[in-house]
Amino acid sequence: MSKERLQGKNAIVTGAGSGIGNATIRKFLAEGARVFATDVDKTSLESLLLEFPSLRGLAGDVSRPADTEAIAAAAGKEWSHIDILVNSAGITARNVGEHASLEERWDKVMEVNVKGSMLMAHAVVPAMKKSGAGSIINLSSVMGSTGYPTSLAFSDGFNPYPSSKGAVSQLTRDMGVRLAGEGIRVNAVAPGFIHTSLTANVTQNPEILETLNGLHPVGRMGTAEEVANVIAFLASDEASFVNGAVWMVDGGYSAQ
Repeated sequence: MSKERLQGKNAIVTGAGSGIGNATIRKFLAEGARVFATDVDKTSLESLLLEFPSLRGLAGDVSRPADTEAIAAAAGKEWSHIDILVNSAGITARNVGEHASLEERWDKVMEVNVKGSMLMAHAVVPAMKKSGAGSIINLSSVMGSTGYPTSLAFSDGFNPYPSSKGAVSQLTRDMGVRLAGEGIRVNAVAPGFIHTSLTANVTQNPEILETLNGLHPVGRMGTAEEVANVIAFLASDEASFVNGAVWMVDGGYSAQ
């Protein structure tokens, strides 16, 4: 397998400042891609841009149409074509704020996870149609096809995260079917519990960490790099016949 299978490819990656988005950027750069990074957190984005001089980027909120259009336009000015979009920006209800109402938590999670993925893709697809090719990878979750286990106090049945990721999976399938004729493949990865900033506040508890490890048949949580490896494959020409699929990257979690 080529270590530079993304050579000559131009990619936009959202949620670049941390977690899976950050790991994906590092993987893409290592495999020869040119990357345009975006994140709502200007500080983390600026730090990443300083670390990698070849990286290009623009801060923005993917839940705002003006921002997604600006990101797509800025990337378009850098390159003649956009080959890859990775919709990695995402939040959980825990990120919204402890004093937020149920409705506020639902609205924010849906805005970022679902609407943000849709808006970013909608902004980039015209450029992909123009060149007749493209690969979009969305970030779903194992929670998009299962409920939270009762061994964890993560949900009372009204947590918006599983519903948001289920919507991302369905968005992926519909986009994959409808855009295939334009030469655009759309897939998603559905990670299990992964060590990122989204899970850091709960994995600090040894008992919760032990429970989370035990939920996966492989006996541990995953890493952002392991998810990025699958994203890189889906972005590459090696996955030319993979479309409209949701790839489980969950250590066997969903197979139980």
